[in-house]
Amino acid sequence: MTLHETKALRAAGKILPGVVLAVLLTLGLEFAHGMTGDWAAAFERMRILEFEVVVLGMFLVWSLIVLLHAVTNRFWVAGGIVTALVVVVAAADHYKMHFRQEPLFATDAAYLSQFGFLIETVGTAAAVAIIGAVLLIPFAFWAVGRSRLVRRRRDRAHTPSAPTRAARRRATLVRLVAGTAAATVVFSAASFNEPGNATRQLYDATDVRWAPWNQRQNYNQNGFIAGLLYSMPTSAMEEPDGYSEEVMADLVERYSARAAELNATRNPAALEDTNVVVVLWESHSDPLKMGISAAEDPLPFLRELMAENTSGTMIAAGVGGGTSNAEFEVLTGMAAANLHPQVSSPFQSLVSESGEFPSHLTTFGKPKRDTAALHPYLGSFYRRNAVYPALGFERFRFLDELGHLEKLPKDGFVSDAAIFNEAVNELRDSERPLVLNVVTMQNHIPQKGFADPIAVEGPLLTDGLAETAGQYLRGLKHSDDALRQFVDDINALDERTIVLMYGDHLPTLWPEDILAAAGETARFETPWVVFANFPTENLGPQTLGPNQLMNQVIDAAGAPHTPWTALLHEVGTEIPAMEPTRWIGPDGEVTSEAELTERGQGLLADYRLAQYDLAVGERWAAGPLLSP
Repeated sequence: MTLHETKALRAAGKILPGVVLAVLLTLGLEFAHGMTGDWAAAFERMRILEFEVVVLGMFLVWSLIVLLHAVTNRFWVAGGIVTALVVVVAAADHYKMHFRQEPLFATDAAYLSQFGFLIETVGTAAAVAIIGAVLLIPFAFWAVGRSRLVRRRRDRAHTPSAPTRAARRRATLVRLVAGTAAATVVFSAASFNEPGNATRQLYDATDVRWAPWNQRQNYNQNGFIAGLLYSMPTSAMEEPDGYSEEVMADLVERYSARAAELNATRNPAALEDTNVVVVLWESHSDPLKMGISAAEDPLPFLRELMAENTSGTMIAAGVGGGTSNAEFEVLTGMAAANLHPQVSSPFQSLVSESGEFPSHLTTFGKPKRDTAALHPYLGSFYRRNAVYPALGFERFRFLDELGHLEKLPKDGFVSDAAIFNEAVNELRDSERPLVLNVVTMQNHIPQKGFADPIAVEGPLLTDGLAETAGQYLRGLKHSDDALRQFVDDINALDERTIVLMYGDHLPTLWPEDILAAAGETARFETPWVVFANFPTENLGPQTLGPNQLMNQVIDAAGAPHTPWTALLHEVGTEIPAMEPTRWIGPDGEVTSEAELTERGQGLLADYRLAQYDLAVGERWAAGPLLSP
């Protein structure tokens, strides 16, 4: 064998293990992502992925291995770290797909600070298995690397010559060049959504098919790595055409005039000296829409309350998740559908980074009312401890101050009855009218622990699913009983109080076959209702997005609109709901932006201009739009 052949073999021996590992890890990620159904479906999904797109993913994984290899000078260290990382990512994606029917996003790294919540979600056994694998994999690589090192040293003992200084310098130079090149690739991938990004251009040159309207579709048709790259952070919203101070002044003028028209027949004092309470009801939905029958209706009082008051169906931002997105839309009137699809949680990536963020509290809060929030869970979750003051809440209490509240037997979360009672006490103790935001936790997964689950039947129910569903229904019945007491307590207050309650999303318990059989929008439908301890108008059932719900408080009370809520009112006549999941037209049917009328297109353009200005723009119109 010639000297050149020997050098070529040595070079291949250093490169080939990394390439093979990158191929195996990439294919493993894709297979794990597809394992939401059976094995055959996972293999079929992999088969139809574009070859060039998958190869690009392999190249990125290999670049990460090369980078760590260059830094550590040990392949077993680099391989062990990357393999352990891939196992964690694949497991996280699998469980998120299972529980929330959406893939893992880059911004989900924030959940790593919520370790207890993650263990509670996936279960102790699964968490232990994942942690064990993460610890075992680097050890296995170390053992292999150690055995090779021992063997290499033994071989050197029988070799009369050692590497020369020049050879060592060449090796160091190779590591430096390879590491620099790999770092360039990795950091380019991390800024995937920036204009002119080289990695994005490589992907765009293939047959990749981006789906900005649906992140899950992105992952399914382009592969996990391409989908993850597409979810990388970027600017929150694209600047609309024509955005300028003059254009915003014209928009304010037009919607101030529209607000004046709407207010001509309204009472300016309709909400004077009135408490405004907003309740986000965790995982609250109507399970009977899922094609099941139950031995007991879990929501009898809610149905009565909705029939007697302004109420309807909310189109949620997702299934089994999206709580903070719904809360963001309700409290600001802004639509998540107007943001870039990479903004998976506006609370975390947009509001928390702002010292002040425009919201309905500008209209409903100071100086007319004090502002407070209650949430019996961690303040760091969705970064609410930074979000609430940015939105305008003066005081807020989380689990550290509410953890003493009662829980239902064998349930790990504060009960609805307890947090409703705490809300009533907050209203009683406030010396001034109050805006109070309440986020409940009772029906959060896992649904278990009740000794008397409600018996359920259905053609698609397995025994195990029927048990879990029965637990969920029993939890809803406890919530319904708590609601009855809450309404009684609100009616007993000597202060005028109006309440908006809405469910944030369906629970994760329903499998795809049941969701599909329930209809196109059923998986996104949750109840909402506005009631008060003084007479309000019943506006009838409506299907709306969360961005429209605070307007229902205004309309039910006959209170005056601001230019911002007048704009929302007009948008609602053409697009009652515009969620990333579904858009709903004025006829209650599913629609799309392309199907909007000319008037609808104009209103949407105005809405995007106003939202851009308030959320990420110069806020030229913030004061006049939101001021009462």
